[in-house]
Amino acid sequence: MKTKINLFALVIAAMLISLTGCSKQDQKTEGDKKKDSIAQVDKNKNQVAGENKTNTEGKPNELGIKEGLPADYPADVPQPANSKCLGSLNTSEGTVVTFESTDKPKVILASFAEGLEKGGFKKGEGEMMSDDGGMSMWTKDKREVSIMLAWDKDKNNSSVVITYK
Repeated sequence: MKTKINLFALVIAAMLISLTGCSKQDQKTEGDKKKDSIAQVDKNKNQVAGENKTNTEGKPNELGIKEGLPADYPADVPQPANSKCLGSLNTSEGTVVTFESTDKPKVILASFAEGLEKGGFKKGEGEMMSDDGGMSMWTKDKREVSIMLAWDKDKNNSSVVITYK
């Protein structure tokens, strides 16, 4: 139970950090925006040339959050459908990966749970879920995966936090 409470607190902190990271993104200077545009054009050129790399992990920001999907994201843990990966953070509780999705929490959880079951994971006890969000834990051998979801009515999107170890 104590681990679940610690995990819950960690996930809330990660969600708050991801929101802070988004506001810093909105405050970019014109020079930063031009650099981002150039980088996106270069990325698109590489993709067209067949050089699309699967590792999207970036450098950590001042809070230790790395942009993009971590290189060690497990193949048997699905990414939320219709989502964008905001970043990841390595902690003592595992790797925390944040996503943003336009789908509602229950829709995200249903497809996520189906993917985990296909990957051999078993649902743990104590799932809490409502229309506005919740959390669920899964295990496979000695590995643990949890998902926490929260619906933002103002933005009409879901914040999704997946933790694995």
